[in-house]
Amino acid sequence: MNNVPMNNDVPHPPAPGAAASAQPQSPGCLSAIGWLGVGWVLPCFSLNFYFLAARRRVASAMIFFFIFALTISGLQTLAVIRGLFQAGVEIRRTFETGQFPEITITGGEAQVKGPQQVVLFEDADTWVAIDTTGELTDIDRQRYRQGFLLTRTTLVVLNNDGRYQKLPLRDIQQGLDTDPLIINGDTTTAYWAVFSVIASVIVFVFLIIWNALVRLAYIALMALVFWGIAALIRPGTGFGPVLITGLYAVVPALFVNFLLSQIQVNLPFTTTFFLVVFWSVGLAGAFLPRTTAPASSSAVDYFRAERTLRGWRALIALPLLFDVVLETIFNWNAWYVTWPLTLLTLGALLAVSVWPLIKTNERGAN
Repeated sequence: MNNVPMNNDVPHPPAPGAAASAQPQSPGCLSAIGWLGVGWVLPCFSLNFYFLAARRRVASAMIFFFIFALTISGLQTLAVIRGLFQAGVEIRRTFETGQFPEITITGGEAQVKGPQQVVLFEDADTWVAIDTTGELTDIDRQRYRQGFLLTRTTLVVLNNDGRYQKLPLRDIQQGLDTDPLIINGDTTTAYWAVFSVIASVIVFVFLIIWNALVRLAYIALMALVFWGIAALIRPGTGFGPVLITGLYAVVPALFVNFLLSQIQVNLPFTTTFFLVVFWSVGLAGAFLPRTTAPASSSAVDYFRAERTLRGWRALIALPLLFDVVLETIFNWNAWYVTWPLTLLTLGALLAVSVWPLIKTNERGAN
């Protein structure tokens, strides 16, 4: 195992009493775009998909994986953008309703539009207030662990590590190079918009690194383990088919983790566990000996026979995929929609998958 063979030839000796299995003719029956599409659905239930995908190029699976990771990162970023936008709306509303007063700092002195003293936030540990009348000049350090107090000329800051600072407003203005410094709905919303753009870009880059690069490295390391096991069972097994199977097995693993998160089941290593399960099942499908035609009308012979991929079945899952997209962006957590829709989709996919077997048995009975 010093040199990792990347060939995609998966040995599958003939089944007992059957002719030797030829290489399937169907890995190329779908266009490259078609394979990118079916990869979102068929890895969740089709052993035949893994059998055919393992005989394609590693580059094809890598392209799908990166598009998959890019799409997930984009949807998660849209969810963050939506949250930032809602926060911006709430910030403006606090000014419009008078919950947060308009503040103007000119020449190092603050003027507040509205009644004072104003306690903006208070709990057992934190206190945030505004008072430019001079009645409040300090934060009660015996009572609170952290807080802010804006006075006429000073911003008082109490950090949770015990540091206590009085920052002159004139110094703050000089640092920002802004005079007058106006804090109202318009200016705060403008600053928040700039912050939201920067934060969204940072989040998107981080998610791309996590979903694509970190996850790919993790899958590659796990592939070495699976390849070692597979090579012991079937000597001469290439590393390529094992890696391809893992790149597609991550799709159902993440989907099951998504379903469980909807019902508040968040256990450690859940994604890894289901990745191992689907990867193992996918490898069984990839290495399963195949026959060129069913020896009989039995279900076993039907699933062992080489078949075309029938990629059109992925269209059945479009409503479910649309629901997952909306759930991710809007964080609806509507498990009562997603779970029944998942069961209906799996039932429909199973029905169209076994329909040829049913028709074959009916013809045999007649």
